Amino acid sequence: MAEELNRQKPSEQELKSYYESLPVEGGFASACRMVLPADELRGKRVLDVACRKGKGVYKLSELVGPDGWVIGVDWDSHRLDSARAGASAALERSGYVKSNMEFRQGFPEDLRSAGVIDASVDVAYVNSSVTLFFDQRRTIFELFRALVPGGLLVMETVFAVAGEGAVSDREAIVACARSLGNSIQAARTADEVFRWLREASFKVIDVVESYEVDPARGCTPDHAVATVSNDEAVRYEAVVIHARC
Repeated sequence: MAEELNRQKPSEQELKSYYESLPVEGGFASACRMVLPADELRGKRVLDVACRKGKGVYKLSELVGPDGWVIGVDWDSHRLDSARAGASAALERSGYVKSNMEFRQGFPEDLRSAGVIDASVDVAYVNSSVTLFFDQRRTIFELFRALVPGGLLVMETVFAVAGEGAVSDREAIVACARSLGNSIQAARTADEVFRWLREASFKVIDVVESYEVDPARGCTPDHAVATVSNDEAVRYEAVVIHARC
């Protein structure tokens, strides 16, 4: 499996071109619930992939405490600048004397580009923007590589559940949704995501929360996002997955 991934590894230019062309996420990715096992995070080293402007990192910073460490990784240098700019205010709110977080630029499919070495974090977190990644499957393998034995992946994502009359060409719907930046309609099925997790060698996989979501739902109730037509027979379920190495 690792040999196959190495053969198909995208170039840095491919990743750069894809992420530069990706529209700003349509809203749902900004409304993740971050269902985190707080009692397991104290003193741990945590990785937040696609950290955007750092809100998730700030929350994780409080949960890991002054003896823990949080690494936020994102491909967008401007968003990372915003994240770094807000770090001091986040530390002031938590009351910590020194920083326990850092921000690095890199791609989800190649976390080595952000200096994330093998078995270097206890917990990895990725939000529902994962459905818009260049290669979600490869990212899952990268997250497993980064985790220590027994480590935990907290993955918020969306499952597509096809009903009667659903369009058979699911790939076309996903491709169109990705071009729109609609992280809900870009969802894969539960079977696909569970298969990728098992292929990456995650041993225990649990869905700890799920709820139905509207593809047109934006980051606020009055904010609608662009959707793919002819997709009415598919419903979308937001899920929180805890997967252990």
